[in-house]
Amino acid sequence: MADTARIVLTREREANRPWEDRLAAAGRDCAVLPLVAYTALPAPAETDFAGYDWVLFTSPQGVRAFAGLAPRLGEARLGALGHGTARAVAEAGWTVAFDPGLRDGAEFAAAFVATADAPARILMPGPERRITAPFEILAAAGHTVTGLPLYATGPVPAAEIAAAEIRPGDVLFFCSPSAVRAFAAARDDRPRCVAIGATTATACHAAGFDAAVADTPDLEAMVRAAGLEPLPAPESEPVQPERQS
Repeated sequence: MADTARIVLTREREANRPWEDRLAAAGRDCAVLPLVAYTALPAPAETDFAGYDWVLFTSPQGVRAFAGLAPRLGEARLGALGHGTARAVAEAGWTVAFDPGLRDGAEFAAAFVATADAPARILMPGPERRITAPFEILAAAGHTVTGLPLYATGPVPAAEIAAAEIRPGDVLFFCSPSAVRAFAAARDDRPRCVAIGATTATACHAAGFDAAVADTPDLEAMVRAAGLEPLPAPESEPVQPERQS
């Protein structure tokens, strides 16, 4: 693939901005095609989570939604999947105690099991719909895991996706199965694409894409997987963990 290929970012509109800025600063051609949007769910009646040993986050959006509750954490320690999520934790004024820098929720859960003592009471804030593998891995190791759905992830209107211009040679950057499903439901074409991790790659292949897969969940790795010239090193790493829905 030529270095002149245009990168198409497909995350939620605000989530695209840091990567759009990075690509623009590096002189790369990019377009923004948000495929998903977040909708807040009703806040839980109870926001005292001091009884938990750990709160594990798998996305920056999960951190932001949880922080919006002004929760009481007590002595609970915090874990983050990916540096982007860890950065969101820090921006909320908290400290990350576990950040293995892995690609997806299953790897994250397995790494936690390998390092944390069981049994522990674990809270996992996040989307309404998510894969079950992390919960199953943690529970099988003897941990008690409670999900806390705080937002829903849904596709943008199909007409917007169908009307978007996809040029020959464009490469789409998919960061979640839901983004893949939204594109596939709205269009028949299957452009070149890069998946941020294994879960998203599975969705790509199921939808008929021939997807390359990033070896780590960040913009630099996705650019490399696309066969493009590497980006200059960032001043701070804008890693985006693979969303699990």
